[in-house]
Amino acid sequence: MSRIVDYCSDKSRGRLVDMMTIREPEREIQVLGAHDVIVAGGGTAGVMAAIAAARNGASTLILERSGFFGGNIATQLLEHSAGWQDAAGHPIVGGLPLEMIDRLKAGGASPGLVDDDTGYTRTRLPVEHELFKSLIVEWLDEEGVAIMPQAPVVAVSGAGVASGTEAALHAICETRSGRIAFCAKAMVDATGDADLFAKARCDFHPTSATQPVSMMFKLGNVDHAAALAYVRANPGDFKMDAGQPGFEGRHYYNLWGYGALLRRGFEAGLVSLDRKEMHVACHVLTREAVINVTRYAADATDAGDMARAELVLRRQVREFVRFFRKMVPGYENTFLSATASCVGVRESRRIKGRATLTDDDVRSGRDFADAVARGGFPIDSHDAKGNSMDGTEPVPSGYDIPLGAMLPVNGPNLIAAGRCISAERRALASARITGTCMAMGQAAGTAAALSALSGIPMVDLDITQLQQRLREQGALFGGKTREPAI
Repeated sequence: MSRIVDYCSDKSRGRLVDMMTIREPEREIQVLGAHDVIVAGGGTAGVMAAIAAARNGASTLILERSGFFGGNIATQLLEHSAGWQDAAGHPIVGGLPLEMIDRLKAGGASPGLVDDDTGYTRTRLPVEHELFKSLIVEWLDEEGVAIMPQAPVVAVSGAGVASGTEAALHAICETRSGRIAFCAKAMVDATGDADLFAKARCDFHPTSATQPVSMMFKLGNVDHAAALAYVRANPGDFKMDAGQPGFEGRHYYNLWGYGALLRRGFEAGLVSLDRKEMHVACHVLTREAVINVTRYAADATDAGDMARAELVLRRQVREFVRFFRKMVPGYENTFLSATASCVGVRESRRIKGRATLTDDDVRSGRDFADAVARGGFPIDSHDAKGNSMDGTEPVPSGYDIPLGAMLPVNGPNLIAAGRCISAERRALASARITGTCMAMGQAAGTAAALSALSGIPMVDLDITQLQQRLREQGALFGGKTREPAI
């Protein structure tokens, strides 16, 4: 643990007592419920895992540390969800994530997939963030998933499903009702930071550096006509590999650029962060724009680093609001309408799995015999210390996510879904995208259900049976099962 008080502000607000410890009294913890499957982490990977487990017959509980479900899309005001097709236009995500899109469209929370104006990927999924939160939790309820928000996991105990037995795992949570426990035969870690694996003392890949954390924010009262006039007058300042798009009459558009204005704003002292470009996702009907520009180098598993990040990033948000008002056409009368509910994390712990998705696997579009999901987003790595990216590479075709990269090399009956899988750093910079994480979630929840109901540990499941079940439920993986390009 870092010296947390040293990071809480520029001037330490407390006196650090070196080497002080206390002993927590031994106590009994009430086991509040028993389930077949527990999913920790209520982001989109966790939601897909929980629904998949429930649909496959498992009684399922989903635990979430915050007060609502939806993960980065909800907490971070994520500009769009991406990762739905590979570079050739072949769909790489099916099943439950596509059903989610249909539900969002029916509920008025999304127009569905729209073209990516920057040409970085084929399509993106804009989302109305507040409606998204409600629709997601209602979906969980309809599927019979038990929910427990505001319940961070603080400990994991039990041997899990040992070979030939049904010994239970226990997830211990700190809640408003105090410390309580839930037991299950199989668990899915969709926390992003591999919190269950850490509590179970599993092994991780060494990490010397990670991508920066950030905080997105939303601006209101945007004059989109004036903003687009600037874009048309300065096309060289924007990434538009797909060609100059016709923005007129559209309800959503996204931009990657504004480098010239960012340079002027930094030189004028309006902002303290030197950035080469930013991503601006625009909602025309609501006169809003979601801004992705802030960043800070932090270890997302260190409480002190994250306390400091909260302060620094919120200061950056305020500076950039001032920058938009003073320097960006169309934003002269804008105001800060929302900020992310917490610091956003791109990369932290990566489990050491029975297999590891390598950088070359992603670059070469590798297929795996134990494939359970598919990715294909470009390698997208942000530089924690610089003003841009430290790695952007197109991925020419889709690649498989192997089951082995989701299962720990040691430890209990846990499976990972999302950005904490076993992967090299550049590989994770592609696989961490939300569409891919949702596909992994469906695979993880299905595997956990099959394990819990059969009494067979996930590491010993019949991969052919698992793959057949996933395909029956719409999942896409394996080069021979590629759908036609769109």
